[in-house]
Amino acid sequence: MKIKAYAIKEKGGKPAPFYYEREIGDNEVSVKIIYCSVARGDVQFISNDWGDTKFPLVPGHEIVGVVEETGANVTALKTGDRVGIGYQQEACFECEFCKAGNEQFCVQQKVICVDCYGGLADHIIVDNRFAFKLPSALYSANAVPLLSSGVTVYSAIERAQLPDRAVVGVLGAGGLGQLAIRFLHKMGHEVYVFSHSLEKKEMINQLGAEFVLSSNADNITAINKQFDFIISTLNVPYDPDTFLRLLKPQGKFCLVASPLNKTPVSLGLLYDYVQRTIYGNYVGSRKNMTDMLNFAAKHHIESEVEVMPFHKMNEAIEKVKAGEVNIRLILENHE
Repeated sequence: MKIKAYAIKEKGGKPAPFYYEREIGDNEVSVKIIYCSVARGDVQFISNDWGDTKFPLVPGHEIVGVVEETGANVTALKTGDRVGIGYQQEACFECEFCKAGNEQFCVQQKVICVDCYGGLADHIIVDNRFAFKLPSALYSANAVPLLSSGVTVYSAIERAQLPDRAVVGVLGAGGLGQLAIRFLHKMGHEVYVFSHSLEKKEMINQLGAEFVLSSNADNITAINKQFDFIISTLNVPYDPDTFLRLLKPQGKFCLVASPLNKTPVSLGLLYDYVQRTIYGNYVGSRKNMTDMLNFAAKHHIESEVEVMPFHKMNEAIEKVKAGEVNIRLILENHE
């Protein structure tokens, strides 16, 4: 099958028409792409910020589309099904991690932007086990960010095993942060959001959280709370020690993003009279994805999005690169 896509040929380049051949395997499905996000992560892949981008690069790691063709062994999906596809496209299903239900750690996994082509295209062919049928309660465009950002923060929160009515903090209120706020609020927790953007206060309050202006250290230290859990969605430099001090004994600090440069941490804040934990979270398993989509559908959790036509992909990339968007940009493909 000949697939029309849009690829970046070199670091920092712009997408241009690109064609590649891909046959449908027995366990695979061909999906007509209807919506694809342009996220901060895509821009960082274009800039090769992590050093593992493979060019030509077809970005787009959050996708919603419709199944057009299925392989011989596919029984869980049929033509016409609406599906979501995230960052991971393949796993071996034979290694210790796959057998334990942690396919996201598979040593043979293939992920968009590093091993395979993404959603800036008319179609994508993917293992059917990584194409997830969307609950009918979710709107297609608004559900797109759930496929990577959503599963990342949801699985991070699940790993914390929080008590009822926990006191929790979210660092940053961008795409990841807003979804973390929504999930934590609907789970019944007391949510505080630390952001340097005063203009986000109203939005954060509407999502059910308390706003804390983090550009002033006094605002942080003035909080008379001990936190069970703090999740950081920041990819800009900050001081983790400030927030580790807010955690109660045995409190947990989770990273789902990080600055590109090394970030120092005072290790004594983890063990001195406290037994705190720092952990990172990488996307999620297929079970995490299914659980997250069902939870989102039940509680009407979706992202605020700006939808642009596919042909404005360059404009969308530049807007994200310049930090000119507070909500997720979604490209709609009518071709």
